[in-house]
Amino acid sequence: MATFRPDEEDSVYIGQGAELTGAIKASGAVVIDGSFDGEIACGHLRVGETGMVKGRIEAETAEISGHVNADLTTSHLLAVGATGRVEGKWDCGALEVTRGGVLNGSAHVVETASERGRVPEPVEAEEDNLVEEDETPAPVTKLAPRRVPKLNLRTPRRAVG
Repeated sequence: MATFRPDEEDSVYIGQGAELTGAIKASGAVVIDGSFDGEIACGHLRVGETGMVKGRIEAETAEISGHVNADLTTSHLLAVGATGRVEGKWDCGALEVTRGGVLNGSAHVVETASERGRVPEPVEAEEDNLVEEDETPAPVTKLAPRRVPKLNLRTPRRAVG
């Protein structure tokens, strides 16, 4: 994950004890160790252990070790640390929660472009889709009703005595 560097352009740092309200838009990192109420749009968000965020957040990745009460959207990874607490609604590409981290609200893991390429296309199953012994079955992602032939099971007879 990205880290904050003071010399990096297009980055924001809110220190411990600072309280800000408004909107932040940065393509770089946003690090919050203080308190922020409003909207954040950034490349990477990191909320430190003393950080508190309320409002709406859109980021590529987010690393939460403090308290977030917001509608949170990450296009890639949402990582909640052991001291992190996320409340509200969050949509993310991937979710990582360390033991002790708290998630309270509703979640939706968004399908990323790379995953879309791996999803097979649905195949319509025919009603009489029986497989011969020499054929290998085609992958079917949609279940359809099939006619199953009657099975006759025979038990071998055992001699007694």
